[in-house]
Amino acid sequence: MNLNTQFVFQNKTKTLLIAGMVLGAVCLGLTFFNDDPYHTRFWTNWLHNSVFFTGIAFMSMFFLSFQITAFAGWNSVVKRVWEAMSQFMWVGIILMGVIVLGVWGHFHHLYHWNSTDLNLTDPEAPHYDRILAGKKSFLNPIWFTVGTIGFLAIWYFWAKNLRQASVDQDTMETSEFKYYRIQRKWAASFLPLGGFLSTVFLWQSVMSIDSHWYSTMFAWYSMVSMWLGAISMTVMLIIYLKSLGYLEYVTQNHLHDIGKFLFGISVFWTYLWFDQFMLIWYANNGEETIYFNERMTHYPVLFWGNLLLNFVTPFLILMRNDTKRKFGTMFFVALIVFFGHWWDYFYMIKPGARISAHEALELAEGKHGDSHSSVAPAKQEAPAAPAKEENPVAPAEHAADAHAGEGHAADTTADAHVADAGKHEEAHPVAAEAAAGDHGDGHGGDGHHAVDESKAFKLGYTLPGLEEIGILIGFVSLFLFFFFNQLSKVSLVPLKDPFLEESLHHDTGALIESEEGGHAHH
Repeated sequence: MNLNTQFVFQNKTKTLLIAGMVLGAVCLGLTFFNDDPYHTRFWTNWLHNSVFFTGIAFMSMFFLSFQITAFAGWNSVVKRVWEAMSQFMWVGIILMGVIVLGVWGHFHHLYHWNSTDLNLTDPEAPHYDRILAGKKSFLNPIWFTVGTIGFLAIWYFWAKNLRQASVDQDTMETSEFKYYRIQRKWAASFLPLGGFLSTVFLWQSVMSIDSHWYSTMFAWYSMVSMWLGAISMTVMLIIYLKSLGYLEYVTQNHLHDIGKFLFGISVFWTYLWFDQFMLIWYANNGEETIYFNERMTHYPVLFWGNLLLNFVTPFLILMRNDTKRKFGTMFFVALIVFFGHWWDYFYMIKPGARISAHEALELAEGKHGDSHSSVAPAKQEAPAAPAKEENPVAPAEHAADAHAGEGHAADTTADAHVADAGKHEEAHPVAAEAAAGDHGDGHGGDGHHAVDESKAFKLGYTLPGLEEIGILIGFVSLFLFFFFNQLSKVSLVPLKDPFLEESLHHDTGALIESEEGGHAHH
């Protein structure tokens, strides 16, 4: 068997990737300035890319693990790509560690539940938040640390040992199943660890940005988004390595199988997107609908662009069987899907963090002592005066009732000013329009300006700006630098893998399938 089994990480490639990382660092630094006092644009960019690329590494391990557990044989020729991608979780620990330090040191205001300066969970405090007080046993720095870098450390330990068993297999004198059985033990035990613990990781790092909002489908949805990021990255890396003369044994049929995953899971992502949206819209619960209403009303390009990039494009292009065998088409689609799910995490993180930062700034400056003005009605629990023992929850109840009465999309103007519900016990479209016209909410000019500021168009929040694209290039460069370095340390081909022969001769079955479908390829 004469195969090119050793990848060489050339100095030219290293230099190019280092330049990309420098560009990303410069753009990240630029977002630190000319922003709010909490530097929200900087921190959201850091969190956005850290979670997304760490999630790609995690889902690479998850994807590989369930294929090993299922005795899949077609993927042996590309498994080293997933093994190398999964090792990026080590870098993810460092990236998320910066966010954790920011939570403990209060360097950022990504999470409203961490506003100890406002004492939101103290019933005697002027800005007491009943909902956050009820969640403080889970939303706190200790649980955040455990749920992010703690779980990442566990996952990396499994990924490191799985890869080591795979590499050790290369040194065997025979092709016995000894080391493959070891790999299956690591893979099978990782599935429940990854499946259950990833929900906590995503609740803590992403969903708790919108700390009043909740969705039982959020973890599924965001995990599948990371999974598609991992699959699209795999497609692009395989095609790139083939262009350099590596992976010559990876054929159109291997690419076709990965393309079927890209197509099928894109449809599954859309199913989860629709189910989450439809159930929340139909229930019309104020604490839930505000998430989508906020984004549909003030971030429509993000909202609808998400569906265009992540469902419409891959569905229309990949629904034909032969397009999954064309390297150029697959690279193009994978690039769109990769960017689309990066866009998806931008959509999940930016609006909620921006609202929370504006709200905290207003409360800290005493501009809106009567309510969480720039947040959704579910967050209208802070009274105008210090909370009284006899009725501490009334404002929140009025706010939720007011939002349910309006409907989440019936009147976008009413939604933009629904923060008045904490002041006026019953908010409705007419009252909201009056408030918009004459500022009769009692907040004055500053209050009205603050609400507009938290929802107005601004690059870096409403849409990715040039700095965000530069930061994306920087993180892609960091990921690829680490990936290529890991790939160069081991053989590209697991020569003693018991399924290698099946994987190398994968063409036959796929060719029969393509001929039966009327698309024979020679």
